[in-house]
Formats: sequence, structure tokens, C-alpha cells
Amino acid sequence: EDAGDYKCVATNDVGVVERSLTLTLQSPPVITVEPVGTVLEAGATAVLDCQARGEPPPTIGWSRQGQPLLGDERVTLLPNGSLRIAALQREDTSEYECVARNLLGSVLVTAPLTVQGGPARAKGSVIGSINDVEFGIAFLNATVMDSPDSDTRVVQAKITNVPRTLGPAMRKLVSILSPVYWTTAKEIEEAMNGFTLTDAVFKRETQVEFATGEILRMTHVARGLDADGALLLDVVVSGHVLQLQSVADVSVKDYTEDYIQTGPGQLHAHSTRLFAADGVSVPYTWNHTITYDSTKGRMPFLVQTLRAASITAEYNPLEEAVAFKIHASIAKGIYRNRGKVPVFMAGSGNAEVLVLLSTDIDECESRDTCQHECRNSLGSFQCACPSGYRL
Repeated sequence: EDAGDYKCVATNDVGVVERSLTLTLQSPPVITVEPVGTVLEAGATAVLDCQARGEPPPTIGWSRQGQPLLGDERVTLLPNGSLRIAALQREDTSEYECVARNLLGSVLVTAPLTVQGGPARAKGSVIGSINDVEFGIAFLNATVMDSPDSDTRVVQAKITNVPRTLGPAMRKLVSILSPVYWTTAKEIEEAMNGFTLTDAVFKRETQVEFATGEILRMTHVARGLDADGALLLDVVVSGHVLQLQSVADVSVKDYTEDYIQTGPGQLHAHSTRLFAADGVSVPYTWNHTITYDSTKGRMPFLVQTLRAASITAEYNPLEEAVAFKIHASIAKGIYRNRGKVPVFMAGSGNAEVLVLLSTDIDECESRDTCQHECRNSLGSFQCACPSGYRL
């Protein structure tokens, strides 16, 4: 409190003289507003506050585990000294240090930032042809939120610009959204969803085969998150699906997908499903191959099982839009040996690595497998009907 402006005044009978001066007391920095530990969802924006006083006024800088924060356009130092990080990613989880410096010294405080979850939105494009019909560019938009009454996440998605000739048939193609619900599925205990495992950068090849013989192939390319934290996704489809009348009542049954770590940066996923059209059940199978940056590591378990439930699908011919809703969670799964020998490799930490050895068992060799036509595939089989019939 002694700092301030002082004046010396000298007087006598013939006049007055005065001089002024300013007394400044220098002091080392003192943190006045400390950053606090913060937990946020991926895609959100974090602001870590830090303010200090001292004389001369201190400058404030930030570091992450002792390393300067340089070269990332998502990171901004605000005028008041706070740190702003936009479009949070899981890899932003760390300890952050605020350092205030002046001529008399420096002071440091730390705060942890934890990024969890997953993207809250997804957007992208769908191109290609189905049943020999080109549909130009369709647009995918999805939102993701925690379910208030179950241990799942709810994905609500809409694909617009879908021709009326294809809209009814696309109601059963829920797995066109598989990258979205795999990336954002609710993680049960130590299981990892696609975002935790890959930072939402991966390629996914999918083949769908219906019991009636139609085959559809898809390629999904996930390109990470944009500046607003939305998952960016491009989809290319080609092939054929079972054609349905627009008035047909379609319901998709709950199903599971098993994800198996087949090597560094490689996953295989498969499932067998049912949808009902006007009460008639139609089986179909999905097989997925996923590749991603192997430096991201492996799944914590050899097999993880994704559960998809409470699925709804509707097509609005006036809007030319297909709307989906799905509840998704992912948990540790159980390896189901189908004629392949699992070998667990050393040196992979806590993760289990599967190498598929020996040949596939041909279930179709048994006459009791299917009543009609049996089609064998790697690790699975499918019952089908002759042309003109359906199961």
C-alpha cells in the first residue's frame, strides 16, 4: 500500500518549489484465479482460466506436461490469460500447466483436463447405386445423446435426398449408420468404442447378404471430427437389396455385432440379423472389415460386442428422407470359435491379439444345416431359398 505518487514541496518567504515522483514496489507473480480440473465430452470446447498479478504485470503462458502448446489451431490463448481448446478430442486428456512470469520470478499451477465420450453429432454424404438406381448425393446428419433410462447412447439420424424408388428398401439398412453408432456407443466398463480406439479416423468395408440372394457392399470412410466436434463420414454403396413396397410395415429386430481384433490396426465384425416386412421375418448377415492407424493401439479385449436395440426406421416420401433411431452400447464380448484356432501373441500389453489359423469349417457339409440351400462363408454360413421362394 506504500506504492503511489509522492510530492516534495519546499517553501520560504519568497516562493515555493515542488517535485513529484512515483514509487513502484516490484513483486513476484501471484496467481489470483487458478484453473480447475475439468471433465468434458469430446467435441466440446474447454476454457481453463488462469489470472495473475505482480509488478511488473506478469505474462501468462501454458504448457502440456512441460511441452509448449504450439501449432494447433484449436488452441487459443485468450487476452485474460485463459486457455481455450475447441473441438476436444480424447487425446487432449492431460495435465495442463499455467505459468505466470515477470522480472522477479515465476509461479506455476496445474489442472487436469479429461475428455470423454464421444462425438455428439455426425454428418456426411452417401453416394452410389442400389438396385441399379443411382441416387446422386444423399446427405447424412445425426445427433447422439445419452439415454435417460438405459445404459446406452441414442443415435438419431436422417438421410435426405433419397429417391422414392429406394426409400422403402433403405429402411432395413440400419448398418449404413454402423460407423456412427460404433464410434459413439456407450462404453460399458473398460470396453472401447470406435472413437476411443481410433479417434474416429478409419475405413470400414461392409458386405450385406440377404437370405433371398441380394448382396450390397458399402465403404465407410471416417475422417475424424470437424472444428465443431462433428464426426465426418463419407459412404459409398453399391449392389442390391430386397425391394419392399412403400406401404410395407418394416421393423428391424435388436441385434449384436461382434468385433474381433485380427491384427494391429485391423478389426473384423459380423452379425446375423432379422427384419420383418408385414410380419414376415427375413434374415440377413453383415460382415465388416475395419482398418485404422495401428499406433492407436488395440481393443482392451479380444472380442467386444456391440448391442443395438429399440431400432426404428421410417421413410418420408414427401421429404425424400429416411429417419433412423437406435440405442447402442459396447461391452466385453465372448470369442465364439468357428473352426479357427486363436493364438495369443506376447508383447501386446493387456490387449489380446487373435491370429486365425487352420481352415474354415464348412457347416454346409451337413445335410441337416439348412432345409434348402446352404451357403458357406468364412466363420459362418447362411440358409437361402431357391429363386422364386423365400424363407
